[in-house]
Amino acid sequence: MSSRRYETIAVTGAAGFVGRHLLEHLARAADRPGRIVALDVRRGDGPADEWTTCDVTDAAQVASALKRIAPDGIIHLAGITHGDDLGACFAVNVQACARLLAAAAELPRRPRVLVVGSAAQYGITTGEHEVVGETRPLLGTTPYGISKTLQEKWAMLYAARNVLPVIAVRPFNIIGPGQPPSLVPATFLHQVAAVVDGRAKEVRCGNVSTRRDFIDVRDVVAAFWALMGADEQADGQVFNVASGEPVLVSDMLAACIGLAGREIPVRQDPARLRAADVPTIVGDAARLRAVTGWRPAIPWRQSLADMWQSFRKGK
Repeated sequence: MSSRRYETIAVTGAAGFVGRHLLEHLARAADRPGRIVALDVRRGDGPADEWTTCDVTDAAQVASALKRIAPDGIIHLAGITHGDDLGACFAVNVQACARLLAAAAELPRRPRVLVVGSAAQYGITTGEHEVVGETRPLLGTTPYGISKTLQEKWAMLYAARNVLPVIAVRPFNIIGPGQPPSLVPATFLHQVAAVVDGRAKEVRCGNVSTRRDFIDVRDVVAAFWALMGADEQADGQVFNVASGEPVLVSDMLAACIGLAGREIPVRQDPARLRAADVPTIVGDAARLRAVTGWRPAIPWRQSLADMWQSFRKGK
Protein backbone atom coordinates (compact mmCIF):
# COMPACT_ATOMS: atom_id res chain seq x y z
CA MET A 1 0.00 0.00 0.00
CA SER A 2 1.20 3.48 -0.87
CA SER A 3 2.59 5.55 1.99
CA ARG A 4 1.46 8.72 0.21
CA ARG A 5 -1.93 9.62 -1.15
CA TYR A 6 -2.53 11.06 -4.59
CA GLU A 7 -5.36 13.35 -5.54
CA THR A 8 -4.93 12.86 -9.30
CA ILE A 9 -2.87 10.28 -11.19
CA ALA A 10 -2.39 10.68 -14.94
CA VAL A 11 -1.48 7.58 -16.97
CA THR A 12 -0.13 7.99 -20.50
CA GLY A 13 -0.42 5.09 -22.94
CA ALA A 14 -3.40 3.97 -20.88
CA ALA A 15 -5.08 2.04 -23.69
CA GLY A 16 -2.13 -0.32 -24.17
CA PHE A 17 -1.36 -3.75 -22.70
CA VAL A 18 0.28 -2.52 -19.50
CA GLY A 19 -1.91 0.58 -19.29
CA ARG A 20 -5.15 -1.39 -19.07
CA HIS A 21 -3.78 -3.48 -16.22
CA LEU A 22 -2.45 -0.41 -14.44
CA LEU A 23 -5.85 1.29 -14.57
CA GLU A 24 -7.47 -1.84 -13.13
CA HIS A 25 -4.88 -1.97 -10.35
CA LEU A 26 -5.35 1.69 -9.46
CA ALA A 27 -9.14 1.39 -9.49
CA ARG A 28 -9.04 -1.54 -7.03
CA ALA A 29 -6.26 -0.28 -4.78
CA ALA A 30 -7.01 0.34 -1.12
CA ASP A 31 -5.03 3.57 -1.51
CA ARG A 32 -6.83 4.44 -4.75
CA PRO A 33 -6.02 7.88 -6.10
CA GLY A 34 -8.89 10.33 -5.79
CA ARG A 35 -9.00 10.72 -9.57
CA ILE A 36 -7.57 8.50 -12.32
CA VAL A 37 -7.09 10.20 -15.68
CA ALA A 38 -6.19 8.05 -18.69
CA LEU A 39 -4.39 9.60 -21.67
CA ASP A 40 -3.92 7.97 -25.08
CA VAL A 41 -4.34 8.66 -28.77
CA ARG A 42 -7.49 6.53 -28.59
CA ARG A 43 -10.00 5.79 -25.87
CA GLY A 44 -9.47 2.43 -24.16
CA ASP A 45 -11.73 0.25 -22.06
CA GLY A 46 -9.84 0.30 -18.76
CA PRO A 47 -11.47 1.81 -15.66
CA ALA A 48 -10.66 5.50 -15.30
CA ASP A 49 -12.51 8.53 -13.99
CA GLU A 50 -11.65 10.41 -17.17
CA TRP A 51 -10.30 9.58 -20.61
CA THR A 52 -8.37 12.29 -22.44
CA THR A 53 -7.39 11.98 -26.09
CA CYS A 54 -3.80 13.12 -26.32
CA ASP A 55 -0.98 12.58 -28.80
CA VAL A 56 2.15 12.60 -26.64
CA THR A 57 4.25 13.70 -29.62
CA ASP A 58 2.26 16.96 -29.79
CA ALA A 59 3.78 19.41 -27.31
CA ALA A 60 0.73 21.69 -27.29
CA GLN A 61 -1.67 18.81 -26.60
CA VAL A 62 0.52 17.50 -23.78
CA ALA A 63 0.91 20.90 -22.13
CA SER A 64 -2.82 21.64 -22.42
CA ALA A 65 -3.82 18.23 -21.03
CA LEU A 66 -1.49 18.43 -18.03
CA LYS A 67 -2.52 22.01 -17.25
CA ARG A 68 -6.19 20.98 -17.20
CA ILE A 69 -5.67 17.70 -15.31
CA ALA A 70 -3.17 19.15 -12.78
CA PRO A 71 -1.92 15.74 -11.64
CA ASP A 72 0.19 15.24 -8.55
CA GLY A 73 1.44 11.95 -10.04
CA ILE A 74 2.18 10.81 -13.61
CA ILE A 75 2.94 7.28 -14.80
CA HIS A 76 4.39 7.55 -18.30
CA LEU A 77 3.76 4.35 -20.27
CA ALA A 78 3.28 5.75 -23.77
CA GLY A 79 5.85 4.53 -26.25
CA ILE A 80 6.71 2.41 -29.26
CA THR A 81 7.86 -1.10 -28.38
CA HIS A 82 8.77 -2.54 -31.78
CA GLY A 83 9.51 -1.73 -35.38
CA ASP A 84 12.46 -0.32 -37.29
CA ASP A 85 11.19 3.22 -37.89
CA LEU A 86 14.02 5.14 -36.21
CA GLY A 87 12.28 8.48 -36.53
CA ALA A 88 9.04 7.27 -34.95
CA CYS A 89 10.88 5.47 -32.16
CA PHE A 90 12.86 8.58 -31.29
CA ALA A 91 9.83 10.87 -31.53
CA VAL A 92 7.59 8.77 -29.30
CA ASN A 93 10.05 7.31 -26.80
CA VAL A 94 12.48 10.20 -26.39
CA GLN A 95 11.03 13.49 -27.58
CA ALA A 96 7.52 12.84 -26.26
CA CYS A 97 8.90 12.05 -22.81
CA ALA A 98 10.99 15.22 -22.92
CA ARG A 99 7.89 17.27 -23.75
CA LEU A 100 5.89 15.60 -21.00
CA LEU A 101 8.57 16.37 -18.41
CA ALA A 102 8.87 19.95 -19.60
CA ALA A 103 5.11 20.45 -19.33
CA ALA A 104 5.00 18.77 -15.91
CA ALA A 105 7.75 21.07 -14.66
CA GLU A 106 5.58 24.09 -15.49
CA LEU A 107 2.70 22.98 -13.25
CA PRO A 108 2.15 24.92 -10.01
CA ARG A 109 2.39 21.66 -8.05
CA ARG A 110 5.30 19.44 -9.13
CA PRO A 111 4.03 15.91 -9.84
CA ARG A 112 6.08 12.80 -9.17
CA VAL A 113 6.75 11.13 -12.53
CA LEU A 114 7.43 7.44 -13.06
CA VAL A 115 9.11 6.85 -16.44
CA VAL A 116 8.85 3.31 -17.81
CA GLY A 117 11.86 1.90 -19.63
CA SER A 118 12.82 -1.68 -20.39
CA ALA A 119 15.37 -4.43 -19.78
CA ALA A 120 16.10 -4.00 -23.51
CA GLN A 121 18.32 -1.13 -22.36
CA TYR A 122 20.87 -3.72 -21.15
CA GLY A 123 21.21 -5.24 -24.61
CA ILE A 124 23.13 -8.44 -25.23
CA THR A 125 25.17 -8.93 -22.08
CA THR A 126 28.15 -11.26 -21.83
CA GLY A 127 28.51 -14.55 -20.01
CA GLU A 128 26.56 -17.77 -19.69
CA HIS A 129 24.38 -16.72 -16.78
CA GLU A 130 23.74 -13.05 -16.18
CA VAL A 131 22.04 -11.63 -13.09
CA VAL A 132 21.52 -8.05 -14.15
CA GLY A 133 21.44 -5.23 -11.61
CA GLU A 134 20.75 -1.57 -12.25
CA THR A 135 24.46 -0.71 -12.34
CA ARG A 136 25.05 -2.99 -15.33
CA PRO A 137 26.25 -1.00 -18.38
CA LEU A 138 23.49 -0.18 -20.83
CA LEU A 139 24.46 -1.89 -24.09
CA GLY A 140 21.19 -1.86 -25.99
CA THR A 141 21.53 -2.12 -29.76
CA THR A 142 17.90 -1.97 -30.94
CA PRO A 143 16.02 1.26 -31.69
CA TYR A 144 13.74 0.43 -28.77
CA GLY A 145 16.50 -0.27 -26.26
CA ILE A 146 18.57 2.76 -27.23
CA SER A 147 15.57 5.11 -27.27
CA LYS A 148 14.53 3.93 -23.80
CA THR A 149 18.04 4.63 -22.51
CA LEU A 150 17.94 8.15 -23.96
CA GLN A 151 14.48 8.66 -22.46
CA GLU A 152 15.69 7.56 -19.03
CA LYS A 153 18.86 9.67 -19.10
CA TRP A 154 16.89 12.78 -20.03
CA ALA A 155 14.32 12.10 -17.31
CA MET A 156 17.04 11.63 -14.70
CA LEU A 157 18.33 15.14 -15.46
CA TYR A 158 15.07 16.49 -14.04
CA ALA A 159 15.65 14.56 -10.85
CA ALA A 160 19.35 15.41 -10.61
CA ARG A 161 18.62 19.13 -10.98
CA ASN A 162 15.70 18.94 -8.53
CA VAL A 163 13.25 20.10 -11.19
CA LEU A 164 10.89 17.13 -10.77
CA PRO A 165 10.79 14.03 -8.57
CA VAL A 166 11.38 11.32 -11.19
CA ILE A 167 11.61 7.54 -10.82
CA ALA A 168 12.70 5.24 -13.67
CA VAL A 169 11.88 1.55 -14.04
CA ARG A 170 13.25 -1.21 -16.27
CA PRO A 171 10.75 -4.08 -16.45
CA PHE A 172 11.95 -7.44 -17.76
CA ASN A 173 9.85 -9.73 -20.01
CA ILE A 174 6.25 -8.77 -19.26
CA ILE A 175 3.62 -11.48 -19.76
CA GLY A 176 -0.03 -11.89 -18.83
CA PRO A 177 -3.53 -11.54 -20.29
CA GLY A 178 -3.53 -9.17 -23.25
CA GLN A 179 0.16 -9.60 -24.11
CA PRO A 180 0.79 -8.71 -27.79
CA PRO A 181 0.72 -11.89 -29.93
CA SER A 182 4.17 -11.23 -31.43
CA LEU A 183 5.93 -11.86 -28.10
CA VAL A 184 6.77 -15.03 -26.17
CA PRO A 185 4.74 -16.71 -24.74
CA ALA A 186 1.69 -15.18 -26.44
CA THR A 187 3.02 -16.24 -29.85
CA PHE A 188 3.21 -19.85 -28.60
CA LEU A 189 -0.33 -19.75 -27.22
CA HIS A 190 -1.77 -18.27 -30.40
CA GLN A 191 -0.07 -20.98 -32.47
CA VAL A 192 -1.31 -23.69 -30.10
CA ALA A 193 -4.84 -22.29 -30.45
CA ALA A 194 -4.49 -22.34 -34.23
CA VAL A 195 -3.62 -26.05 -34.12
CA VAL A 196 -6.51 -26.80 -31.75
CA ASP A 197 -8.89 -24.94 -34.07
CA GLY A 198 -7.58 -26.74 -37.17
CA ARG A 199 -5.96 -23.66 -38.68
CA ALA A 200 -2.39 -24.99 -38.38
CA LYS A 201 -0.59 -28.31 -37.96
CA GLU A 202 2.41 -27.32 -35.86
CA VAL A 203 4.01 -24.70 -33.65
CA ARG A 204 7.04 -22.89 -35.06
CA CYS A 205 9.66 -21.45 -32.76
CA GLY A 206 13.14 -19.95 -32.62
CA ASN A 207 15.82 -20.80 -30.06
CA VAL A 208 14.05 -22.27 -27.02
CA SER A 209 17.20 -23.25 -25.11
CA THR A 210 17.58 -19.81 -23.51
CA ARG A 211 16.40 -18.78 -20.05
CA ARG A 212 14.64 -15.48 -19.51
CA ASP A 213 13.07 -13.54 -16.66
CA PHE A 214 9.30 -13.41 -17.16
CA ILE A 215 7.17 -11.22 -14.92
CA ASP A 216 3.37 -11.02 -14.87
CA VAL A 217 1.93 -7.66 -15.92
CA ARG A 218 -0.22 -7.56 -12.78
CA ASP A 219 2.89 -7.83 -10.64
CA VAL A 220 4.56 -5.17 -12.77
CA VAL A 221 1.82 -2.58 -12.27
CA ALA A 222 1.78 -3.38 -8.56
CA ALA A 223 5.49 -2.53 -8.50
CA PHE A 224 4.83 0.76 -10.31
CA TRP A 225 2.23 1.78 -7.76
CA ALA A 226 4.42 0.69 -4.86
CA LEU A 227 7.17 2.98 -6.16
CA MET A 228 4.75 5.87 -6.58
CA GLY A 229 3.93 5.41 -2.91
CA ALA A 230 7.53 5.18 -1.74
CA ASP A 231 9.18 7.96 0.22
CA GLU A 232 11.61 10.47 -1.23
CA GLN A 233 14.53 8.02 -1.30
CA ALA A 234 13.03 6.54 -4.51
CA ASP A 235 13.30 9.84 -6.40
CA GLY A 236 16.16 9.97 -8.88
CA GLN A 237 16.65 6.20 -8.77
CA VAL A 238 16.31 3.44 -11.35
CA PHE A 239 14.63 0.13 -10.48
CA ASN A 240 14.53 -3.25 -12.19
CA VAL A 241 11.11 -4.92 -12.12
CA ALA A 242 11.86 -8.62 -12.38
CA SER A 243 10.97 -12.04 -10.98
CA GLY A 244 14.59 -13.11 -10.47
CA GLU A 245 13.61 -16.56 -11.77
CA PRO A 246 15.25 -17.91 -14.95
CA VAL A 247 12.64 -19.78 -17.01
CA LEU A 248 13.74 -22.11 -19.80
CA VAL A 249 11.85 -21.05 -22.92
CA SER A 250 11.39 -24.71 -23.95
CA ASP A 251 9.65 -25.31 -20.60
CA MET A 252 7.36 -22.39 -21.33
CA LEU A 253 6.60 -23.79 -24.79
CA ALA A 254 5.83 -27.22 -23.30
CA ALA A 255 3.52 -25.60 -20.74
CA CYS A 256 1.69 -23.73 -23.50
CA ILE A 257 1.14 -26.97 -25.41
CA GLY A 258 0.08 -28.66 -22.18
CA LEU A 259 -2.79 -26.19 -21.82
CA ALA A 260 -4.27 -27.61 -25.05
CA GLY A 261 -4.41 -31.09 -23.51
CA ARG A 262 -2.95 -32.79 -26.58
CA GLU A 263 0.36 -33.41 -28.33
CA ILE A 264 1.36 -30.82 -30.92
CA PRO A 265 4.37 -30.99 -33.27
CA VAL A 266 7.04 -28.30 -32.87
CA ARG A 267 9.43 -27.18 -35.59
CA GLN A 268 12.28 -24.71 -35.34
CA ASP A 269 11.89 -21.90 -37.84
CA PRO A 270 15.21 -20.36 -39.02
CA ALA A 271 13.41 -17.06 -39.58
CA ARG A 272 12.71 -16.86 -35.85
CA LEU A 273 16.34 -17.35 -34.79
CA ARG A 274 18.35 -14.37 -33.55
CA ALA A 275 21.92 -13.67 -34.50
CA ALA A 276 22.96 -13.64 -30.83
CA ASP A 277 21.13 -15.08 -27.85
CA VAL A 278 22.61 -14.97 -24.35
CA PRO A 279 21.85 -18.30 -22.64
CA THR A 280 20.45 -16.81 -19.41
CA ILE A 281 19.52 -13.29 -18.31
CA VAL A 282 17.78 -12.66 -14.99
CA GLY A 283 16.85 -9.37 -13.39
CA ASP A 284 17.91 -8.43 -9.88
CA ALA A 285 15.04 -6.59 -8.16
CA ALA A 286 16.72 -6.28 -4.72
CA ARG A 287 16.69 -2.47 -4.89
CA LEU A 288 12.94 -2.47 -5.55
CA ARG A 289 12.31 -4.86 -2.64
CA ALA A 290 14.43 -2.77 -0.30
CA VAL A 291 12.54 0.43 -1.05
CA THR A 292 8.97 -0.91 -1.31
CA GLY A 293 8.86 -4.48 0.04
CA TRP A 294 7.38 -5.57 -3.33
CA ARG A 295 7.67 -9.18 -4.42
CA PRO A 296 6.08 -10.90 -7.42
CA ALA A 297 3.00 -12.92 -6.51
CA ILE A 298 1.94 -14.64 -9.77
CA PRO A 299 3.95 -17.69 -10.97
CA TRP A 300 4.62 -17.83 -14.69
CA ARG A 301 2.55 -20.99 -15.12
CA GLN A 302 -0.45 -19.16 -13.66
CA SER A 303 0.21 -16.30 -16.08
CA LEU A 304 0.09 -18.75 -18.98
CA ALA A 305 -3.14 -20.34 -17.76
CA ASP A 306 -4.77 -16.92 -17.41
CA MET A 307 -3.59 -15.89 -20.87
CA TRP A 308 -4.92 -19.08 -22.42
CA GLN A 309 -8.29 -18.69 -20.71
CA SER A 310 -8.50 -15.03 -21.65
CA PHE A 311 -8.08 -15.31 -25.38
CA ARG A 312 -9.93 -18.63 -25.73
CA LYS A 313 -12.96 -16.89 -24.24
CA GLY A 314 -12.70 -14.16 -26.85
CA LYS A 315 -11.97 -16.36 -29.85
